[in-house]
Amino acid sequence: MSAKPRATVRLFATITVFVLTIASCASARSEAPKGVSAQQMVHLLQSQLPPGELSGQQGHGLSSRSGPAPSAQLLFGSNGNAAKVSVKLNRWPVPVPVQYAQCPDTTYHPYSHCTQTVLPTGARLVLDRSPSDEDHPSAGELLSALLTYEDGRQVFVSETGRPTLPLTHRQLAAVATSSRWNPVLAAMPEPSAPPRSGSVSRLTAPEINRILQRLLPAGVRAGRPGGADGFGHLAVDDGHGKSLVAVNVQRWRPGDAAMTQVFRNAVTLPDGTRVSTRRGPAPRGGAGAIEWTVDTLGADGLRVVISTLNAGAYRLPADRSAPALTLEQLQRIALDPAWRRATG
Repeated sequence: MSAKPRATVRLFATITVFVLTIASCASARSEAPKGVSAQQMVHLLQSQLPPGELSGQQGHGLSSRSGPAPSAQLLFGSNGNAAKVSVKLNRWPVPVPVQYAQCPDTTYHPYSHCTQTVLPTGARLVLDRSPSDEDHPSAGELLSALLTYEDGRQVFVSETGRPTLPLTHRQLAAVATSSRWNPVLAAMPEPSAPPRSGSVSRLTAPEINRILQRLLPAGVRAGRPGGADGFGHLAVDDGHGKSLVAVNVQRWRPGDAAMTQVFRNAVTLPDGTRVSTRRGPAPRGGAGAIEWTVDTLGADGLRVVISTLNAGAYRLPADRSAPALTLEQLQRIALDPAWRRATG
């Protein structure tokens, strides 16, 4: 079931073959248990680790149709290295939201080193290496293996520690893909549909980024795109350093109380559009990073929010003294009719 702790991460294709072999060899119970105790969750995790020192075992079982997801964690030590190892099981509505099943968005997680593949079974395996504390990248490492099935079942295995982690990505992948989790996953309740809010996303990230790129001022080059439904971003460069530009597009009911509160101090344009602007330190920004934002709300409920940083991503230090786009340019982009045409 396990590889030796000194095994190194090989080519991703090798990892895929390995984990598929592990999954096919492990046996699963044919019937789902009515309940899973915290102790059983801990035992399932322990049984899939190589020989080593174990301590600090904790778990959360599955005893009802509601409550926290089943999980387990412990401290694992081998050859003088130790780390916290944990597992958490989830079931998501289908289709599973992109942000819950794919590599982290490097705009918000710039230190992430991630690979992903779709296995022959249709499940998606994501292997990521990131700092355990993104505000202090040298403080320790977080290795993780995330397996998401097409029906929304999900296994997340992670390892956190420093300076050297005792388990490899290959070993974490073997735990995540093990069929020993199947009885617990089968016993978990069907996920309910996510609640609908006053905001309804209408555009995908590629659609938003295509519009944004067309509206950029002359001389500003668009770089790496990203985002999710209702949200897109580009790393742009005008020849003086990188600058992140992000756009959020929403639809709200005209007169929505929440939006009325948000725009209570905004300027109202002749057509009824409300506009507010902000300048200040970038939330989750690195050293010297600042953020400029223009937030607009049309009389018909179309909200377009555009922000820019003087860095290529959050948590990175400033790459320039000011963002590549001015507040006036941001407002022109946010108020462009292209957003209304695209959302119908």
